[in-house]
Amino acid sequence: MVAGKVPVPVSTLFDQVGGEEKLRRILEDLYQRLFDDPMVGFLFAGHDRERIVAMQLAFTRRMLGDTSACYTGKSIPEAHASLPILPGHFDRRHKLLADVLQEHGVPEEVQQAWLQLDQGFRTSLLKTGQRRIDELKEDNGDHADPRD
Repeated sequence: MVAGKVPVPVSTLFDQVGGEEKLRRILEDLYQRLFDDPMVGFLFAGHDRERIVAMQLAFTRRMLGDTSACYTGKSIPEAHASLPILPGHFDRRHKLLADVLQEHGVPEEVQQAWLQLDQGFRTSLLKTGQRRIDELKEDNGDHADPRD
């Protein structure tokens, strides 16, 4: 470090979003849309939206670099184990997230980084969803794969 120079703190994606209140508004908007959406809303039926937003707030703060955030919820596969999530469901959620980020004025570079992080969860969510679909088939006595 050069004498007399003060190091400039590196801002996190969380800071660039606008902090906790802005992030909370983004997530409240996103989950309102998800719950009401004709394609994915059924996945949220019977769930407490306020609780999901609160858990997602802690998770997303941490994901976006806020090391003071403490997420104590389930792992992603565990939290979604009962849901038959298909690729189209994931893509729809991802599109709604992109729309919400844009509409809330999140800086473009932060949007791209957030969406890339979100895309990283695709495989674990779809594997979880496929396991649930397979369980539902077994429960219904349908052992044949309809894609065959």
